[in-house]
Amino acid sequence: MRSRDARSKPDITATEGPGKDSQPAKRRSHLHIIATCFLILCIAGVLVTLLQWTTADHLVFSFGKTSTPSTDNIHPSRLHPQDHISRRATTIRQKWKVTSGDLRPDGVLKRVYLINDAFPGPTLECRCGDRLIIEVENALDDEGLSFHWHGLSMRGANEMDGAVGITNDPIPVNGSFIYDFRVEDGQSGTFWYHSHNHLQRAEGLYGGLIVHKPKPWWESRDEAAEHLVMLGDWYHRTAGEALKFFSHPGAFGNEAVPDSILVNGHGAYNCSDAVAARPVDCLDYTSDERLALELDSKKRNILRVVNVGSYAGAGISSSHFHFTPIGVDGGNRVEELTAKSMQFLQPGERVDVQIESSGQRTAGPSSLEVFLETAPFKYPNSALTPLHTFAIAGTPPASKAQAQAQDSVDLQALRAAAPHAERLPSQADHTIVLYAITQRLAHLNNQPLGFINSTTWQPQASPPKPLVFLGRPQWDKHQLVPHIPYKPSKPLWIDIVLNNLDEEGHPFHLHGHDFWVLSTYSSTFNWGSYNPYTNTEPPGGKYNLVNPVKKDTVHVPRRGYAVLRLRADNPGIWMFHCHVMWHQAAGMSMAFDISPDK
Repeated sequence: MRSRDARSKPDITATEGPGKDSQPAKRRSHLHIIATCFLILCIAGVLVTLLQWTTADHLVFSFGKTSTPSTDNIHPSRLHPQDHISRRATTIRQKWKVTSGDLRPDGVLKRVYLINDAFPGPTLECRCGDRLIIEVENALDDEGLSFHWHGLSMRGANEMDGAVGITNDPIPVNGSFIYDFRVEDGQSGTFWYHSHNHLQRAEGLYGGLIVHKPKPWWESRDEAAEHLVMLGDWYHRTAGEALKFFSHPGAFGNEAVPDSILVNGHGAYNCSDAVAARPVDCLDYTSDERLALELDSKKRNILRVVNVGSYAGAGISSSHFHFTPIGVDGGNRVEELTAKSMQFLQPGERVDVQIESSGQRTAGPSSLEVFLETAPFKYPNSALTPLHTFAIAGTPPASKAQAQAQDSVDLQALRAAAPHAERLPSQADHTIVLYAITQRLAHLNNQPLGFINSTTWQPQASPPKPLVFLGRPQWDKHQLVPHIPYKPSKPLWIDIVLNNLDEEGHPFHLHGHDFWVLSTYSSTFNWGSYNPYTNTEPPGGKYNLVNPVKKDTVHVPRRGYAVLRLRADNPGIWMFHCHVMWHQAAGMSMAFDISPDK
């Protein structure tokens, strides 16, 4: 009996007392379930990341080896940050065949340049650290070509910069060239590529180049919808005819005024605006037929805007949207000011803009107005309507700053979002003073030519080689190339004081480097120039060393100057030139030779 009771007692205890003795086991079971769930989530996250590495819908990556371009053209302006921000650096290979053909970008028939039968060319998307290998075949009939990667530092790849006469020969007809370079770590933002030979950029030989900033995969879920907006003026005459007009002594240095406006290679020209003196083959398109953008109604929307035009500054406005600039050129953050319009973005410049609904309901579909800066135009062109409307589909989330939205933001007056005091020295190691002017001289047949410090640039004639392949004693009289000593252990800080003696502004672009814009100034009564070696005080006041904007393309105002500070830490011969097509073609170019002392 006693033994049976002893055996039965533990059975009763096990049944009636689980609340005490079995609680540790239950906790262990719960912890095991939680740990298992956490492990499953981690594995799922890794799988998602691997899928982003290997099966992205825009570029197909093979574990960091190669990639192939997509043929998806449903929304050509929509970008694909999700394919790049959470993957590791890789190698992107593309093959481009450059030809030309007759198209109607805005309804007017015109010969344009094509890359793989497309105008504009394919949009390159990558992340910093990627290696780009672009094999270019020149299938044009009778002209060479070269590509410049506008805004990229090209560190360690000066010979891939594409500046004909400085770093590269043109790719000959039926020839090919492989551009092979790495996007520098830490460099991200909105860039573009374009021809850097003759006038080809003015007739469509360009495309977008977006470098996405890497983020951990768990931060990429709420990534904004991004859109590329390449806008600018457009000529119905050939670029050669426009340059011939500008170069004729009877034009007195007046630039040809554009005829139209394009956004991402499309427009809608009113055929009735054409003038009898320049007849065109024209078909009327409506703005609804030329959809510019399709916005995301559930996400933030960012426009990556590039002025790809030849001459005029451009602005955007809309009664349907508010615009907030958040970055300029290569992703350099700026103070955020919300407005109903932005003006003016000059040729070569870029701005990243958050676009939000203004909350105002108006009749008809949403639209975006793109307008040209007409102040520099020296004569009227009745063929041009300076404001064009482009249709937009989708309604982004409403602006949170509707009441604070100002009428317009001056893109040339933006300041950096964060102070730069810790990075900028109080003084530069060296200062270079430059004077840019367009002159018509009798001994040069009164043809308007661009000069910088009395030198008008032409490609090296004898021997006809890029400067990087020649010693300095072999350079001819058309090469203005100051030497800046390269000191790897302690790069020099250089101030460039660029004076503009003309009656109109010049957007200057520096290859291979960014710079901080310490000061800009325009005079209303004299030349407005500044020479720190002779002037005691700059006319524009003290330099801004607190929050100057960082750029690679700067608009130097009429009869004034800009002071640019750069760190000479990227050796090479880097071109510096006005990005107005007609001024660059007329010789308003030079270069800087950043190399060790010899």
